[in-house]
Amino acid sequence: MNLVIVTPIHNEASNIGVLARQLAESNRHPDLWVVVDDGSTDDGASLVHPGSLPFETRVVSRSNQGKLIGGSAFTAWQHGVDAALEQMPDAASIMKLDADVNLPPDYLGRAVALLASDPGVGLVGGILMGNQDREQTIHVPGPVKLYSRAGYDALAAVPRAVGFDVVDELAIKQAGLSVAVRKDLPFTVRRAIGASQGLVHGRRRNGRVCRWTGYWTPYFALHALRYIFRKPYLVGSVAMVYGYARAGDGPYDASIREAHAREQRDKLREASRRPISWVRATYGTAT
Repeated sequence: MNLVIVTPIHNEASNIGVLARQLAESNRHPDLWVVVDDGSTDDGASLVHPGSLPFETRVVSRSNQGKLIGGSAFTAWQHGVDAALEQMPDAASIMKLDADVNLPPDYLGRAVALLASDPGVGLVGGILMGNQDREQTIHVPGPVKLYSRAGYDALAAVPRAVGFDVVDELAIKQAGLSVAVRKDLPFTVRRAIGASQGLVHGRRRNGRVCRWTGYWTPYFALHALRYIFRKPYLVGSVAMVYGYARAGDGPYDASIREAHAREQRDKLREASRRPISWVRATYGTAT
């Protein structure tokens, strides 16, 4: 199974060189790595040296349209995927890999093998470890989205906007494919999720994502309450509520938003029935 990796960057000079070294040291190299310089004002793109890497590498550029809160990371990723598929139209697996990921050397080999072993899987990924902001381990984290070709094709009608990395799982499931979250594939990141433009900005963006992806209102209230106790503490939670209130309905299809709300209602029902086992299953990292 061949592998295309696309990494969007915007002012990632402190991260992209590290990721390039880790990919070179990986036991499974991509067949093509596309780095998308999304309107950077630093020299990050110049730190990628295609000729010195043991796999084919391209650096492409575009403008930073709408910045992160407008979904630029996802439109930049799509720009890179389009370039990759022009060059490798038979790509069997397509990955979004963020520049700040600390990639274990065996991660890609094991993830691609898992994807290749089951044609019913549309998306596979590991779990985020070592981050103070513990996230649920029942979803593939945004920095390491590895899609089968069928999984990627199932996303054709999904807008590339903030919330894409939430809605993708729902669209893949609606297409009859499964999402595989592997707790035996841990990874870390070099900064807090959503903090690349500051934590307050990230919390506001999180609120917009919640509104656009159809968060059930009681579930969002609990979500925002939890963030009172995370940096930047109360300010971040207020920013999240502000982002939610100002977001409008967003670009995503009503059926996907409704499916997301149903999942959240089911989560809370399960949590109320078996709270200890639910916490272990949802936040635990043991395999």
